Amino acid sequence: MRGRRWATLVVAVTLALGGLVGIGATPAAADPPGGTLRGVYYDGQFCNSYGNEGVQTGLWSWYYCEYRQYGPTGPAYYFLWTFTY
Repeated sequence: MRGRRWATLVVAVTLALGGLVGIGATPAAADPPGGTLRGVYYDGQFCNSYGNEGVQTGLWSWYYCEYRQYGPTGPAYYFLWTFTY
């Protein structure tokens, strides 16, 4: 019986902490005016090289790799936004 109480307590604490992390997260950004989200990457160098390759081949006019880190120790991502004018 004691094991179930501990398991219930652990689950309750985990759910409570998960809710706090979810509340503190920043919302996803809306598309910049005229921009299209092409991909989300872990590596900034790859994001820039892919964006530059798209410019060189005429797929888009210019690009922007937006860096975002979620939380002080959370994962970091690069969002590739492209623009065609």
